[in-house]
Amino acid sequence: MENAAIGKVTATEKQPTTCNTLRFWVHRGVVIRPFDIVRVEHISKYSDNPSYTYAIVQDLEYITDSAGHLANYVSSDFGDLDAKPQNERMGTTIAQAEVLYNNQEIEMPVRDGAQVEWADVEGIKEALGLSAYQQPIPAGYICISNGEEVPIEVEAEYLLGPEGAHLNIAGISGLATKTSYVMFLLNSIQQRLSDKVAMVIFNVKGNDLLAIDEPNSDLTDLQRAEWKKCGLEPIPFDSVTYLYPYARRPQNGYTLSHVDSAILRKQQEEDRAFNYFYDVETARPKLALLFSDIDDPNSTMESVAHKIADFNASSWGGLKEEVERRTKKGSGSDQDISVMSWRKFSRLLRSRTENDLFTERATTQADKKRHKLIREAILALRPGNVLVVDVEPLPDYLQCLVFGDVIQTIYGIKLGDEDADPGGLGKVVIFADELNKYAPKTGDSRRTLTQNILEVTERGRSLGTVLFGAEQFRSGVHDRVLGNCSTNVYGRTSPVEIAKCPDYRYFPNAYKAAITRLPKGSLLLQHAVFKTSLVKVKFPFPSYHQPREK
Repeated sequence: MENAAIGKVTATEKQPTTCNTLRFWVHRGVVIRPFDIVRVEHISKYSDNPSYTYAIVQDLEYITDSAGHLANYVSSDFGDLDAKPQNERMGTTIAQAEVLYNNQEIEMPVRDGAQVEWADVEGIKEALGLSAYQQPIPAGYICISNGEEVPIEVEAEYLLGPEGAHLNIAGISGLATKTSYVMFLLNSIQQRLSDKVAMVIFNVKGNDLLAIDEPNSDLTDLQRAEWKKCGLEPIPFDSVTYLYPYARRPQNGYTLSHVDSAILRKQQEEDRAFNYFYDVETARPKLALLFSDIDDPNSTMESVAHKIADFNASSWGGLKEEVERRTKKGSGSDQDISVMSWRKFSRLLRSRTENDLFTERATTQADKKRHKLIREAILALRPGNVLVVDVEPLPDYLQCLVFGDVIQTIYGIKLGDEDADPGGLGKVVIFADELNKYAPKTGDSRRTLTQNILEVTERGRSLGTVLFGAEQFRSGVHDRVLGNCSTNVYGRTSPVEIAKCPDYRYFPNAYKAAITRLPKGSLLLQHAVFKTSLVKVKFPFPSYHQPREK
């Protein structure tokens, strides 16, 4: 599209242009909005041809020659709604913009009267820093007010490591935007880097993510075109395995899940669905994760859990008897753990392991119960594979156990602690919603699960372990987890959250207002390589099966 002129730079005594900001008046009839990108004529250091400075609009204001609002009232014949002024007020729209880039690397302020034009597609990509990518990952597209649509990409080295890693997305629930965007990004990664990246996805809402390898037959031609616009195919995920929590429910395939029965049968027939469980030998070293939600200032419960990791018990009944024996006075319990602590632990252990998940591996009808340890499923992962772990039916403390188990197992393989090839998994992306539940801002940072997540976010990128986290409120997530995310996405949220969370503090006021009214399918994207803080992106509708509302 032609670079049509839309206005000219204005610099005043009180509001000069700087190396970082400029203002321009907008030609009458031009429609412009925040997040639009423009180019401005500037001086040249090479020839008579001008250089071009690119800027992103941050805010708009309309000014007139009126001394005040009262003057406007008086000019309407003291408030007569039908009065027509003899002379119209002089007025214009002033746009404030952030300078992004100059194509001759000139960092001087642009001059008053310089012509402002719409930026073209190549100019926008150059201005945002997209042109120098080595491994671009499609991340949506932006819409400029002149009708131009520009695909937006993120750099794989800063999304998946080793230069940077991890993604966080926040926004209120109900719009299905957070999960849909992360799943779009994961689909994008699989289409572009299927030979390098494996994925583990946690399903935490109904049956939302329990048929992601089934196509979405309801996609319209317009929705398919949006995928093409991003340089992707509107296809579901490939090579997906599903893990459902085991339950003594033969009529439901021995699963505790809200998955559609027809879909479950198909997955089992194709050997893509299994039921995860915890036998005593597997669970003993991980029992500290069961108490992640307990108010335990001295970490006593976790200390006891670590102690019983060495117990010689071959069944859950035997383990509980061993613990029970230490609850009696004079039992010879460890001196550093009181009998009262053993009693509290025993009560919690019995109540929290009553779930069918805690059982021994089936020796008969194993083909029907389809038992599989989480460790076994992860060891079978290879680049291009996706593992979906259903935790939605489980209470929070069991969700913490399963999530922590996955984190520990993957990290252990990467560190060489497991009897497996550390490089066999490739890079592993772990996607978990409700991140505030696993790594809360408040509470004891020493708890096992929080420490596991901090370990991944602070050192995981060098090992190829990447966390994609989502939550309703960023203010509820541990600061060190958020601080290590090189990519952040902001969905619609409330003014209260914006005022409470310090991460929004330095956003321009227009951006803060935009976050409170973002429509479905639109987000603000922040990436380490972008030359601006935020870009407003749109993304296509999910290409995998969407459960129908009942």
